[in-house]
Amino acid sequence: MSQGNRRFPRKMLPVQFRARDSEGSGNLVFEGADLSAGGTFLKSDLLLEEGEALSVEFRVPGLNRLMRAQGRIAWVRRFPSEAETAGMGVEFLAMSEEDRAAIREYLEALT
Repeated sequence: MSQGNRRFPRKMLPVQFRARDSEGSGNLVFEGADLSAGGTFLKSDLLLEEGEALSVEFRVPGLNRLMRAQGRIAWVRRFPSEAETAGMGVEFLAMSEEDRAAIREYLEALT
């Protein structure tokens, strides 16, 4: 997805995500390649289905707080080219306004 189609600016930022399914079961760990206040790209060979719901927890480097969000798999890259990475785009559907604002401020400060 191009930067022009996004509601929130996105920055390349490695972040570790812990995810559970919509019922709160399972415990998956993903490496995020980028981050915005509206979502992330999770690098992974284990791919969920588009539209699947999940809850995620993560810490942004430099911020001393655990962020939580309810999200959905917005798109999946199953067969990447050599220059791409397999993974999933996650849209954050529900997140506290404090967490969303903290991410937004942090990413703006990186510019």
